[in-house]
Amino acid sequence: MQSKFKLLGTTALAAAALVMAPTMASADQALEKRIKALEKAGSMSVTRTKKTMKLVISGHVARSIVLADNGTTSAIQHTNHGFSATRVRWIGTGKVSDDVSVMTYIEMGNNTNNSQSSSIGASGDVNGAALSDRFAEIRLTSKTMGKLYMGQGSSASDGVSESDLSGTGIISLNGSGTLASGAEVFQSGGADTAGGNGGTVSSNFNSFDGNSRQSRIRYDTPKFGGLQVSIGHSNTDEWGVALRYAAKIGGMSVKAAIAHTDQTHTSTTGTTFNHGSVSVLFPQGISLSFGAADQDTESGTFLDDEQWRYAKIGYKFKGSNTGETRLFAEISQNDDATAAGNEAEYIGFGIIQIVEPIGAEVFASYRQFSLDTTGTDPDDVTSLLGGIRFAF
Repeated sequence: MQSKFKLLGTTALAAAALVMAPTMASADQALEKRIKALEKAGSMSVTRTKKTMKLVISGHVARSIVLADNGTTSAIQHTNHGFSATRVRWIGTGKVSDDVSVMTYIEMGNNTNNSQSSSIGASGDVNGAALSDRFAEIRLTSKTMGKLYMGQGSSASDGVSESDLSGTGIISLNGSGTLASGAEVFQSGGADTAGGNGGTVSSNFNSFDGNSRQSRIRYDTPKFGGLQVSIGHSNTDEWGVALRYAAKIGGMSVKAAIAHTDQTHTSTTGTTFNHGSVSVLFPQGISLSFGAADQDTESGTFLDDEQWRYAKIGYKFKGSNTGETRLFAEISQNDDATAAGNEAEYIGFGIIQIVEPIGAEVFASYRQFSLDTTGTDPDDVTSLLGGIRFAF
């Protein structure tokens, strides 16, 4: 009897193997086919597809080393690159109809030792959030009606001050030079000016780039002849409206934007400003970019007169077989940011080398921040930065 059971068991196992073998072989073949398709496409993302939605995971890691000098002392800092901080994103897409599509967009960024908040006097790492929310929103897009955004994301006027066709945004965002050495305190006679009319680098520079990223609702119209209108509302009744334009004219590429932003912090006071920028890229690879803003705080103080002005020249060319080389020089100025009569200015220049075979950018930049005040004579703050960004 025992022999019969053994025979039956062996027969059952053999039959199961015969049934399972084609299935396992088929799964292996499907996996191998998928891997070969990804390799052939040179994909920089991981995807997962369901019947209703497709998920794409992507992001990048960006690191930089900063040599900063505030006139009293200097130091080397190892930082998360503030101009394009390390991040990961999950994007889900699907179609509702031939006209309407939906996107879910989640992006988290790492802020530990961000170059914007690191300073010479900092002890160890500046412990920012390991993962902070950048985007967590739903986007509904209609080919005929435009796009609706709901959730945490860019406000209607976000990016309006940053029109730029130079391709150097990884180390040069219009007027945002303080993303490197922003926490440095201006020095005068070997002492901090934080208690006087000096303060930090960041407190003296502002690019007035809208309401940044917020929990809001936003609507973008369809584009008409290169023109598009955006309007949005967020908490505490902050709102903004923007007009954007992009086109090619006689071989030149043009990108421009103008906006009105309202930041109502309380029921009686708030801040409003008008801001805009324009950038032109010529066929030879030369680009010119400009930005400006004027503020009104409704407070009757010196802040009512705060202004921002910016200019950049860029040049991009195929400098090597690895990819494009991009150069820039810039100047930015803010008046009356921290006190009446204060004039803050920075100049900068830099280089980016695209490394296409590994999906990376290698970069270096230099900035000199200057401040003229009515009370003290602060030393300049200088910042020399080098780094690399890898996308996945």
